[in-house]
Amino acid sequence: MNGIEPMTDNADAPRVTANTAEEAAIAILMVDDDPLNLKVLTETIKDLGHTLLAARSGHDAIRIAAKAHPTLILLDIQMPGIDGYETCRRLKADPATQDIAVIFLTALQSTADKVRGLSLGAVDFITKPFDPDEIAARVTRQLAVQQRQKDLLRENQMLSSQLREAGLAEDDVRDAAEESLAAIIARGESDQVEFKSTLRWNLKTDRSERVIEKAWLKTVVAFLNSSGGTLVVGVDDDGTIIGIEPDRFDNEDKYLLHVNNRLQQHVGLAHCACIRYFLSAAEGRKALVVHCRPSSQPVFLKMGKEEEFFIRVGPGSRKLSTSEVVAYVTQRQVDG
Repeated sequence: MNGIEPMTDNADAPRVTANTAEEAAIAILMVDDDPLNLKVLTETIKDLGHTLLAARSGHDAIRIAAKAHPTLILLDIQMPGIDGYETCRRLKADPATQDIAVIFLTALQSTADKVRGLSLGAVDFITKPFDPDEIAARVTRQLAVQQRQKDLLRENQMLSSQLREAGLAEDDVRDAAEESLAAIIARGESDQVEFKSTLRWNLKTDRSERVIEKAWLKTVVAFLNSSGGTLVVGVDDDGTIIGIEPDRFDNEDKYLLHVNNRLQQHVGLAHCACIRYFLSAAEGRKALVVHCRPSSQPVFLKMGKEEEFFIRVGPGSRKLSTSEVVAYVTQRQVDG
């Protein structure tokens, strides 16, 4: 078959082709305004056997990503026009490109710069001047992470299909797969289970308060950044079910809509695929059950201008400092 040339408006950018259908299945988009850097990247990763695409600006990167949907983008931060940060923000804001993994290319060394990149959805950094072995290792590792995610999605789709073919209704499938509310409460709080009394209502001051909402949202973020877990809202610390009524919503639909809106607003739409929630009943009362799978990307709680990073430590959630975030995320990617 004919090779696929990189889509770029720059005649001096490297032009790399794929030789087989398997190679064409994975595309890597390299974005840097310096043609020498693009050449170094090309020479370093061309032997991995994937299609390589090139762009010399953030605008070109966004256009190419929307058309070619590469598996991975190597994105320079310091570029004329829109820089790498803004390019990444726009990619993550577009449903068509938000799932593409981004590794930043940067000469910036400060922890704050790295945290900013992670908060925008980047999965890793490659520091300039380039080390060929580091480039190959980080690209290979991230492609492996993306492949694992695709395999898991395919397995889940196959399982759902098999269950449907077996004639199981959606509620039966959920009940068969999920631990009952009573069983979760019986296990008690731990590093992977936490109870919250309410979603928004402070029972002591008898009013809706931001601090109450932040409390359950930071638990969700901590679960996503750690090993996953289950949050139950509508249950006291001692395991007594108080239900969803204290939050004073008109009905269950409005309650669940509020949950959905807060997750998208403060956790991010890109991470909602790792979250599943529903109302479950026990002892005649309903509570909210939120199951969180560990996210492959760093998750920040965004409230106002604040962006905070939480992890699980024992039965609670701990906020990490800027330097701790970088160290934690880097180690987690190595372990993953």
